[in-house]
Amino acid sequence: MKLRKLSLLMLAGLVSLNLMAEGYQINSQSSRQVGMGHLGTALRLGSESMLFNPAGLSFMQDKIELSLGANAIFSKVKFTNGAFSTESDNPIGTPIFGYAGFKLSEKFFAGISITNPVGNSLVWPDNWAGAHHVQNISLKAFSIQPTISYKISDQLSIGAGLMVDFGDFALERALTRMGALAPIGLLVPTYKPILDMYANVPSVTAKLEGQSEIGIGFNAGILYTPNDRLSIGISYRSKVMMEVNSGTASVAYAGPEMQALITGINTMMPGTVPIPPIDGKNFSAALPIPSNLNVGVAYKTSEKLLLSAEVQYVGWSAYENLIIQFGSDVGNLKLQSNKNFKNTAIYRIGGEFYASEKFTWRFGAIYDTTPVDKKLYSPETPGANKFSLTTGMTYKVSDAIEIDAALQGLCGQKIKGYVPETWNPNVNFFGEYKSTALIPSLGLKINF
Repeated sequence: MKLRKLSLLMLAGLVSLNLMAEGYQINSQSSRQVGMGHLGTALRLGSESMLFNPAGLSFMQDKIELSLGANAIFSKVKFTNGAFSTESDNPIGTPIFGYAGFKLSEKFFAGISITNPVGNSLVWPDNWAGAHHVQNISLKAFSIQPTISYKISDQLSIGAGLMVDFGDFALERALTRMGALAPIGLLVPTYKPILDMYANVPSVTAKLEGQSEIGIGFNAGILYTPNDRLSIGISYRSKVMMEVNSGTASVAYAGPEMQALITGINTMMPGTVPIPPIDGKNFSAALPIPSNLNVGVAYKTSEKLLLSAEVQYVGWSAYENLIIQFGSDVGNLKLQSNKNFKNTAIYRIGGEFYASEKFTWRFGAIYDTTPVDKKLYSPETPGANKFSLTTGMTYKVSDAIEIDAALQGLCGQKIKGYVPETWNPNVNFFGEYKSTALIPSLGLKINF
């Protein structure tokens, strides 16, 4: 019974996926909008309005409008605990976006888009102090959205889209703390050479990975333009549950000598180094992509300058906990990891300046608040209030082709947080985290 309890505690730590912190929601879905602080709810963006506010699709000027591009996310997180300090070595994130809009008549418009609503990669050193919480994690999701929009009048339009979401994730972490087995070498001297050989690597590592089933949601909005200068928009994206029904767990040892050592220890002293019986087993889980309510206003102060402000309310409270369910071949283990996320708001201001017929310049600022509970703070996705400055430009090659470029600099607030250790809930894993990111973006727009 004690062995089963210890195995469950270790396994609960393994599946403690902090998958949906604010760092995983990607709002960079248009190079133009990256340049002006991700604003778009109150703007007439043509085909790109499918994401920001489907009602804006009704103000497309041409019969066909294509917009596509990608971002490059250069991010890192610094962890400090006393004299110990380390940084993540994250791969470059490359979220993409693509929009195709069609003018069916003077009143009806339609289109389809593909975006990355959530996604991130975080890679910590294999032997860092928190390796038993996470070594690396990867999450990406895609959303395909067919959309329709109707122009009620020159001042008022509505729109809605069906979101079809899918994706995959992978998480890897050590099942034993760094150096935790060293005392065994003092008790059993014949084990010491093996423990010394693998002193700087995790003894046992577990990995969870899986692909989600298709999740369905919707996006709807309304755009009101009472005059040539002012516009007001409201849009809503529903919550989508991403269900993983056939995830796979695997266990790997530092080497054959370490596997033999741990097997020998558990034979002599059962439960000393509990390894959950999950190798090659399947599990299921459900992960939420939160709802988003956006309210924005835009005002054209002159023929050359447009200003806008927006509030995005994110329904992170949908992520109260994560439940992982294994099958009968693992005793129908059901594990729950509490998250206690709270709803948050993102505040944006920005604008664009029409410098000439060829060039448009953009600027923006973003303040993004974190949903993470500091008392349940895990290093899988270090959450923090974040401040960003953005800038960008559009170069009009011709009446049919435009090139967009943008840059966002993000700085997270330094934050202290802790989470109870799986091996002893009375002990906390504590540290100070600091996140930064640089996000260049490039897009191409073509009209027919």
